[in-house]
Amino acid sequence: MQRMQHSSLVRFCDECGLANDLEASHCAACQHPLASASSTVSTPPVAPIAIAPSPVLEVTPGALFATGNQSAPAIFWPGMILAGRYEIREEIGRGGFSIVYRAVELGPSRREVAIKRIQLNSLSPRQVIDATETFNREITMLARFNGVNGVPAFYEHLTDAENWYLISQYIPGQTLEDYLQNAPGGYLKEDEALGLGIGLAGILQHLHGIDPPVIFRDLKPANIMLTPDHNFFLIDFGIARNFTPGKAKDTTRLGSPGYAPPEQYGRAQTDQRSDIYSLGATLQTMLTGRDPLDLRAGEPSLNPKAPSPALRKLLDAMLSPDPNHRPSSMLQIKKRLEAIPAQRAPGVSYLIGLAVGTLLSLYLLMFVFFNSGQFSWSWGFWPIYMISMFSRGIWQRTKKKYGLSKISRRFLVAGLLTVVVPTLLIWFLYVYGWRV
Repeated sequence: MQRMQHSSLVRFCDECGLANDLEASHCAACQHPLASASSTVSTPPVAPIAIAPSPVLEVTPGALFATGNQSAPAIFWPGMILAGRYEIREEIGRGGFSIVYRAVELGPSRREVAIKRIQLNSLSPRQVIDATETFNREITMLARFNGVNGVPAFYEHLTDAENWYLISQYIPGQTLEDYLQNAPGGYLKEDEALGLGIGLAGILQHLHGIDPPVIFRDLKPANIMLTPDHNFFLIDFGIARNFTPGKAKDTTRLGSPGYAPPEQYGRAQTDQRSDIYSLGATLQTMLTGRDPLDLRAGEPSLNPKAPSPALRKLLDAMLSPDPNHRPSSMLQIKKRLEAIPAQRAPGVSYLIGLAVGTLLSLYLLMFVFFNSGQFSWSWGFWPIYMISMFSRGIWQRTKKKYGLSKISRRFLVAGLLTVVVPTLLIWFLYVYGWRV
């Protein structure tokens, strides 16, 4: 570890503290001028360190413990025992600097855990610095949110000379990214996307509401776990950060291209509106089946049906490049998402009322003019029964097509009366007026 660190020297920025290449003249993050080359004669540049600045829980390499007196093996195999108490079952994912395993804690609990492993000896000196910062940030955030719905429980972190391990709650299921790939057509229907969006907005609203507010900064389908019982969790808090009032911009530019807003790349400090942008991009991906960068490149949506006007208007606001043009809070987003099905239901319900009212009116007019106003069961019960069954079929097909959970009875009755009232007036005039 020490040999690897001294193989490449860096120069730290006096303004934001970012480690820059030795040859750089300005900081890559804040563009602050770095110390001149001549100044390094008397004060040599500092070797990179592997510890993030002042986290709440700071991780440093510890004693060799994972496999006794030897370093942990490069590959974990099923049945291997880590730290004397975690039995490895399988690898479940990898990406960035880490590999994630499913394991079982030995002892009475036998609880399943997820173990995120970072192998320091496989990283460059610069990657060690980045991995250290994200690892420290993640254990700090997870420890802070223990017990919060939608955030995996944090158990502990472990170290040996060449590896760091984060032990957390194992979440069964699949990521939203995998779920989308397996969905019919590769996209979600609007109602299902709305349900997920409302739930995600609720979790993010909680994170934004604590003191100081926490900005997730990496919301995307790959970082959302869906469980078999229809719950979901945010995973990978490696780049989450606390919001600092008055700060001009973030020190580190991080985020997933397409899902991260423009200000997350150094233009301004990220705040609640940055997560609003990422949620908008995630909703857009659910509805279209396309990554945001693919849509920008001109790839067509996999979904042949466009979002409803109310949802399209909300997405346009959430994805505005200017944070000031986005909704200001997750609470607003949640309320507007919840209102969209209700906005769809009245219009469709009114049209169903018109259709049913037209059928009833035609039957009523036929009854008046062809049966001389004399009631009989053949003219009364069976036609009305057939109309009611036909109306039920219309509702079932409409509900499936438009993703409606319930009908608006007020608007259904309004559509019905729009046609039936004039028909009743004609009937009244025919029976009691025209014959006088």
